[in-house]
Amino acid sequence: MTHTKYFKRIAQGLDVEPLLKLLDAKPELWKEIQHRQFFTGTPHRDTETIYVRGPLKMTPYYVMYDLGSYDYPSMEYFKSALLPLMQPVLQKLDVKDLGRLLIVNLKPSGHVKKHNDQGTYADHYARFHLVLKTNQWCSQTCGDEKQKFEAGEVWWFNHKKDHTADNIGTTDRVHIIFDCVTNYLL
Repeated sequence: MTHTKYFKRIAQGLDVEPLLKLLDAKPELWKEIQHRQFFTGTPHRDTETIYVRGPLKMTPYYVMYDLGSYDYPSMEYFKSALLPLMQPVLQKLDVKDLGRLLIVNLKPSGHVKKHNDQGTYADHYARFHLVLKTNQWCSQTCGDEKQKFEAGEVWWFNHKKDHTADNIGTTDRVHIIFDCVTNYLL
């Protein structure tokens, strides 16, 4: 396991191709729910998001304070590739409670502005990134650390600290972002 103060690599070498094929076959899914990139003050303006599991409603209360997470219609479409990809990771983490699961594209020349995740929801769950697609010009910062992720890797990072993400490349950077309760990090 590779780790620093704010980042820990949990897994590597995962086969992400079946999920990428499903993503490529239904590009319209990126446009179904655009709340994350358009709410007032969002740091995620340069992203596109597919909600696979999410809050009951897209209101500030449910996004920040409600601990419930619910399968969205896209779960049915993705589950044939998502379950075999995620199952060994969730088992390794010994997940006690699975929160939200998003597929997020940081577009070419995109930047996620510095922010930290707040609220009861963020306090309850640890955050992980499973890398589906990247390029050499993508990086994530957390606190004073900068990290590059490779396709097929899973990383934890401290989402309660100030963090940013950059894609100064010419291709998409696509991650599964998932939240869970785990004792693995203790």
